Amino acid sequence: MDLHPTEDQRMLQDAARRYLAERHPPAAARAAAVRPRQARTEQWREIAGQGWPALLAPASHDGLGLGMREAWIVAEAAGRHLLSLPLAANMAVLPTLCEAGAGRPAAQWAAAMMAGDTYFADAALRPDGSAFVEGAGEGVRALALRRTGAATLRLELHAPVAGEAGLDPTMPVAQVRSPAVLESADLEVAPGTWEQLRTRLLLLRCAELLGAASAALDAAAAYARERRQFDRAIGANQAIKHRLADDWMALDDARLAGVAAVAAHDAAAPSAQRDSLFAPVLAVEAGRRAAQNAVQVHGALGVTWECDAHLYLKRVLRLAACLQAEAPRSDLLERIWEGGDGERAA
Repeated sequence: MDLHPTEDQRMLQDAARRYLAERHPPAAARAAAVRPRQARTEQWREIAGQGWPALLAPASHDGLGLGMREAWIVAEAAGRHLLSLPLAANMAVLPTLCEAGAGRPAAQWAAAMMAGDTYFADAALRPDGSAFVEGAGEGVRALALRRTGAATLRLELHAPVAGEAGLDPTMPVAQVRSPAVLESADLEVAPGTWEQLRTRLLLLRCAELLGAASAALDAAAAYARERRQFDRAIGANQAIKHRLADDWMALDDARLAGVAAVAAHDAAAPSAQRDSLFAPVLAVEAGRRAAQNAVQVHGALGVTWECDAHLYLKRVLRLAACLQAEAPRSDLLERIWEGGDGERAA
């Protein structure tokens, strides 16, 4: 399996980073919770014009028909630039919406999303009936999915709720005790669709987390080269440069695990499900450490509002919490171990 990016994938990465650097600067991330609805809608329209939400949608439904490898590249760039729109969740769910068939509400939602007319906040349903909404805001409806059978899903469109700055001020969120359902739809899907959808979202969140952690590491390395004490850069001290090197290696290991997982997913390899378990384990551990160390390298400056290091840390911590809520580390390790036993027994 070739894990090296193709020329087209390198061009996609360059284009994504360039666009986000120009159109979503740190100032936009800082003001995410109070950003006007018109500005958010206009940015989504621009993103849809780039084709990013439709990367995984089949070409037969006007999507780009590309793979998770391309979606990973865009999600990582979104994390690196602290994009305050729920792009990863919309990319992950769009192929499932396209399966609804022409004329169905879900298909209409998919068409509106790809056209840039709207995007959906991601509503994670809890056992008590409440929901945690990522990307909440004025006029932004939330989309929730639940499995109702081996080959059936229910989609619920929730009423907009005001977003606020939670742990991560760069992504407005909301907690809703009793979501108001505007519309719902039941879908008959192929067996395994639910697992595939959750795997897509898990891997794209890993990519976003690694993007934010890598940006934090880059900022720390730049600061270590510039900040001088005792007439030399602090990065010359082993206590700092070795820590930054260790963080780079850990992030690279996690990124390689994620790229291998999305490549296996695209190839429909028998090991795809098991491969997807390694990425969140490594990404959460490496991402947290790199972002926390970035704050430490900046010293007292790292905990000030003016320094971006704490923003990367908060994005990493929120995504890590989302990943662990979906699949705790202990469960992932147990599933990896059981998969290994199965392979040895075979």
